[in-house]
Amino acid sequence: MFTVAICALGASGDDEARALASDLGSGVYETRLKLAQPPPIVVLRTHDEAAAALLARTLRARGHDAVALDEGAVPEPFVVRTFHLGDTSFDCEGGSLPYGDVLALVRGALTLKTETVDRVTERKLRPGAALVTGGLILSKKVTREEKRVAHDREDLLYVFRSAGGAPWLVSEHGAVYASLPSVAPTQRENFLRVASELRARAPAATWDERLLAHRGVEDRSILDLRAQILAIAIARSRTYR
Repeated sequence: MFTVAICALGASGDDEARALASDLGSGVYETRLKLAQPPPIVVLRTHDEAAAALLARTLRARGHDAVALDEGAVPEPFVVRTFHLGDTSFDCEGGSLPYGDVLALVRGALTLKTETVDRVTERKLRPGAALVTGGLILSKKVTREEKRVAHDREDLLYVFRSAGGAPWLVSEHGAVYASLPSVAPTQRENFLRVASELRARAPAATWDERLLAHRGVEDRSILDLRAQILAIAIARSRTYR
């Protein structure tokens, strides 16, 4: 599957909605809603590689920062567990990444949904039984199930190398923070400290928070794809500076 996405709009409004609707063969209203989404905006998914490449070129010609990529070629991120913030590099069980080789730090957040089912037993009044038994049976036990849905979020940080390849992924709940001096009481505080430290130690890297605007994403592979799209756009922008 090939994806075409817009990372930054060069133009918006009705004229662009009509132009993109013509490109996609879709309705103007539907296209306008699509363009109102936070970037990267996925505008097309197709099995036709040539069609994806043509649309990306067309969008770039109209001033948009557009990317086309093969979803099958998107590398699986390496999930960082134990790590050490060295003086010159970010070290973990996956190796050592010099801060000067970091292309981009892309932040995102995954929605975590937990469903629990509780069995609740209660007594219900039985007027008919009470009448027949002369008041001996007034109620009966009834058991029912109650479903509860709780939502939480997990912060993510994708660390992309300038040389390409699979990004390193620091996840709020997946990382072990024992190497930090004065470990904070919560995972979120520790995650934010790591993100801040990496940003400070890799000043040449692009810091990108556009994925934080994508709320309600429960499937991490969706964020993996969007992060990769942003990394491609960032790398290309540096090439053409």
